[in-house]
Amino acid sequence: MTLIENNEPLVHAGLYPEKILTKSWYFFERLPGSYPEVWVRETVYEKLLIAAESLPEGLRLVIWDGWRSYDLQSFLFKRMLDRLKKKDITGDEAHEHASIFVAVPSKEPETVSGHLTGGAVDITLADVRGHYLNMGGSFDETEEHSHTWYYENPDRGNIIARNNRRLLVRIMESAGFSNYPNEWWHFDYGNRGWAERTKAENAFYGYTEPPFKWR
Repeated sequence: MTLIENNEPLVHAGLYPEKILTKSWYFFERLPGSYPEVWVRETVYEKLLIAAESLPEGLRLVIWDGWRSYDLQSFLFKRMLDRLKKKDITGDEAHEHASIFVAVPSKEPETVSGHLTGGAVDITLADVRGHYLNMGGSFDETEEHSHTWYYENPDRGNIIARNNRRLLVRIMESAGFSNYPNEWWHFDYGNRGWAERTKAENAFYGYTEPPFKWR
C-alpha cells in the first residue's frame, strides 16, 4: 500500500448541529496539543454528512475527536505506556499493548498515525436531546468490551448496545468509512488504516496540519 497525498484541507466538523455535534474530548481534558474544535479532511466531512443524514429520525452523530496534533498523539501514547508501567508491563510488551488503543505517533508516510492525517474520527450517537445512546462502554476505554463486536456474543447480555453499535457501523460504512475493530468509536477514511482494511490500492491522506496554530 502506498500513500499518494491529495492535499485536501482540514475543515471544521461542527457546522451542521441539526445532525452533527462536536465535543473536542481532549481539549476539555486540557491535554497538551489539543484544539477546541474538531477538524477533519474536507471529504471526510462530506461523508460524515451522508452518514448523519441516513440516521433514523431523532438521532445525531457526536464527534469526539478528528485530526490530532503530533504533540497530542505523543502525549496519549506516553500516557498509555505510563499506565501499563504501573501494571508492571514494560518494554516491547508495553509498546505492543499500547499500540492496540493508541497509534504510535508518527509523521512518516509509511507509518503515519491515523488521527494525524485528518482521516480518522472518534464518534458516537446521541438522541435529539443530546443524550448519548447506550454503546456498552465509554470512549477511550482500553477494555475488551471496547471491541466493536463484543456484544455480538449473546451471553454478554447488552442487546441495546449491540444494536446501537450495529447501527453506527452500518451508517458509517455505508458512507465509505472503515471501523477499527478494537474500538467501536473509531472510523477511518482515506488514511493507511482505511486502505489496509478496505484493500484500497493506496491511501491519500498523510500527515497534515491546520492553517494556524491554536497555541
